[in-house]
Amino acid sequence: MKRIPTLILTILTSITMWGCWLDEKHQEGKFMNDVVNLAEFNSQFDDYNSNLPQNKYGESFLIFSSKRDNRDFFNLVGFPTKIDYDSKKNIPVLSKSNYGLDSYSSTTFVSTFMSKINGNFNVLGPYVLSQNNLISYGTSPKYQFLFFADDQDKNLDIKVIYNDKDGKEIGPIPINYLNSKADDAYPYITYFGDKIFYCSNKDGNFDIYQATIGDKNAPYTTSMIDQIISPKEVFNEKIIPLSSNNADDKCPYLWGENLMVFTSNRAGGFGGYDIYYSVLENGTWSSPINAGPRINTQYDEYRPILPNLVHFSYPLMIFSSNRPQGKGGFDLYMTGLVEMDNMMKVKK
Repeated sequence: MKRIPTLILTILTSITMWGCWLDEKHQEGKFMNDVVNLAEFNSQFDDYNSNLPQNKYGESFLIFSSKRDNRDFFNLVGFPTKIDYDSKKNIPVLSKSNYGLDSYSSTTFVSTFMSKINGNFNVLGPYVLSQNNLISYGTSPKYQFLFFADDQDKNLDIKVIYNDKDGKEIGPIPINYLNSKADDAYPYITYFGDKIFYCSNKDGNFDIYQATIGDKNAPYTTSMIDQIISPKEVFNEKIIPLSSNNADDKCPYLWGENLMVFTSNRAGGFGGYDIYYSVLENGTWSSPINAGPRINTQYDEYRPILPNLVHFSYPLMIFSSNRPQGKGGFDLYMTGLVEMDNMMKVKK
C-alpha cells in the first residue's frame, strides 16, 4: 500500500481532527497576542516541559514535568484539559476539564504509563503519540507511545513506554539509536514516523539533531511500532543551521512539517534562554528568528510546544518561563507564536 499524498492527507486530517469545538465565527482564530499564565495548572514549584496530545473533540490532557509531588526531582503530572474561547477577551483558554483523565478512551494509557516512569530522578520532555497524531493504515495497531528522558543513570537518556501490536505494555526502555554517553533529550516524532528531532550535548554544548528512520514517500511495508522502536536504518545528523557555537540549543518541536520552534541561550537574545523559530524550505532550515520581546524576557523561556489544533490559523504555543509574577519557579504560559503573514516573510 502506498503512502497517501501529503496534501490529501493534510486535508483529511484537518477535517477529522478536533471536530467542531470552536464555532464558525472563531474557526480561523484571532491571533493570540497576549501571553497568559496557565495559573490553573501551575503550582508554587517548578512546572515546565509540557505536552498537549491531540484529540478531535477539544478535550485532551496536559502532561508536564513538575516538582510539586517530589520536591527534589521533576516527575510527570497530567490533568484532563479542554480548550474554550473567551469571547470577552477574544482569546482561547486552556483549562482543566471536569472529566477524569481515564475518561478518554484514546488516552487512558498515559496515566498508567506515568506511574511506571516517575521516581527519584528527573523525568523531562514528555511527548505522547497515539493514533491521533501518528499515521496509521486500515487495521494497523493503534499506536500508544509516551516518550521522555530521565537521568536515572546520571546522564539524560531518551526512553519510551508503549503498547505493542497485541496491546501489551512494553517499557520503559531506552531508545538506543538516539542515546549517547552524553545527555540526550526532548524527542519529537514526525507524523509519518520517518524522522525524530531531539537535542544532545554529545559535541559539548546542546545542539539539535535529526534522526531519519524511514521514508514517508516509500511504500508502506513496516509497522510503525517497528519503524520507531527498532528501525532497519538510522541516519543521525546535527542540524547545522539551528545549532549555534558555544551555546545550548534545545527542545525542538514542529508545527506541521516546516515550522520548528526551540529554545536557545545563544548570544543576541534578551537574556537566559529565549524562544526561536525556523522555517523549512527546499530542504533547508532558515536562520533562527528570535520570537521577540512580546514572548522573551531577561529570564528563561523554555520548552516551547506547538499543539496541532487545526481550528487555528496560526501556531498556538505553550512554553515555560521563570519570569516574575508567576506562582513560583517555572510556570506554564500560552500565546500565539507568530502570525502566518510574518512566517511567510521568513520563507521569502
